[in-house]
Amino acid sequence: MAGTRIPVLLALVAGPAGCVPEEGRPPIARIELVPPSIPEHDGFATVVTLDGTTSADPVDDPEGTDRLEYRWEILGDDFDFEPGDDESDSAPQVRFRGDRPASVQLTVTDADGLDASATVYVQLTVL
Repeated sequence: MAGTRIPVLLALVAGPAGCVPEEGRPPIARIELVPPSIPEHDGFATVVTLDGTTSADPVDDPEGTDRLEYRWEILGDDFDFEPGDDESDSAPQVRFRGDRPASVQLTVTDADGLDASATVYVQLTVL
């Protein structure tokens, strides 16, 4: 059997595709609004917490030790961040005029520079 070739062994030695280091995976963006709705024509009376703290990077950072970067974008209604809060906080507090439903988008970016977004709507309760 001298000189017999074993092609399978040679293929494994050459390196399967699984040995190539994987690139990172994007995080998961999650939003909870507290409260989820405000009275119509609220006039900036109700404080709404935009809670993105359950966003995570479970594949690349299962222990949650790396910091995520947060970016909030609000469209559709006038709003004001509470003093000391801004669009880069994980759970900023905001007041809305309440003239129309507002679209709230959160984009989270992980340590690898990968990002993910989620969108929710602040609903209006008609009195």
